Amino acid sequence: MSLRDRMAKGMSITLTDDDEAAAASMKPTVPVTGPGQTMQITALRRQIEDLKTELAKRDDVSVAAEARLKEMEEQLMSAASDVEISELVEVPGRRRYMSPEKKLELRENLRHNKLVHPVVIRRRPDGTKEIVSGHNRIDEYKALGRAKIKAVFEDSTEDEAAANAFWANLLQSDLTDFEKYRGFKQMQGRFPAITQAEMAEQSGLSEAMISYLLAFDDLPSEVLSVLNDQPALIGSHAGKTLAGLAKNGRTAEVIAAVGQLAEGKIDQAQAVKLASAKPAKAAKAAETVKIKAGKADYCVMRRAANVVRLQFKSDEEASRVQAALQKVLEAESACFTAAQRNS
Repeated sequence: MSLRDRMAKGMSITLTDDDEAAAASMKPTVPVTGPGQTMQITALRRQIEDLKTELAKRDDVSVAAEARLKEMEEQLMSAASDVEISELVEVPGRRRYMSPEKKLELRENLRHNKLVHPVVIRRRPDGTKEIVSGHNRIDEYKALGRAKIKAVFEDSTEDEAAANAFWANLLQSDLTDFEKYRGFKQMQGRFPAITQAEMAEQSGLSEAMISYLLAFDDLPSEVLSVLNDQPALIGSHAGKTLAGLAKNGRTAEVIAAVGQLAEGKIDQAQAVKLASAKPAKAAKAAETVKIKAGKADYCVMRRAANVVRLQFKSDEEASRVQAALQKVLEAESACFTAAQRNS
């Protein structure tokens, strides 16, 4: 039994080269009564998720496989029933982030079209109905003033529901890297023995990507707090770089850079550059020496770092001293060159 089977009791599907033959083997029937129906709907949902995962890995998907997926989704929708939105309970940490723009698009879509995918809920021991997936659809139904929504019941434990919600969300292309990180952290919390290799196998992500995602763990708590409110702010690669900088003693710089990023003052690349930048050395104050001729200034000499500047009262005196200095510097250059050769 696979790791995902152990975590969510899912039904594993592997497509062969002959998609038609594989598709023909996926024809579950939905019982019409109580517990049997709930269990079969749960199995059908997981079959759909596994099939989507398999198809996402392929460059070329047959018409038969796409048709079978659509058929399964329609079968799931036909098994859904109307539930009162007011009876649904949200579990913290399970909601998928959606930008205001995307929410508006979803609302307008639902305003003019039928719901394509039912939301998923489960009955809790206390009799309440818990949302497993579909939080944003439910929100937009509320915004549209609708009291009911199509839903299917899932037969699962609390741990299985959390796993199922995460795997379902992971299939969404707009899931942010920070949300993926939070999901994998929850997996580690619920299944302490899980390895990064196993998470990579079950998610379809590479082990390297899992490592990048989990690097969010090393960001300062102040940055994690910002990301909880703005999960799309930082991607995994920038997150790993900033986490590395924080671990190497640049915590304050990372917090400051992310603060400017959150305010929209800089972009992600600039935030990484700002957090990485070494503090500029304070410039030494210029040294000024006044050379007197009696009570008057004969020459004012200023030196800043490796630059010496002389200022005289007249052009004639500046020209005369320049000629004398040139001879002195040429002699010094000859001595320097000889010393270099002998060293």
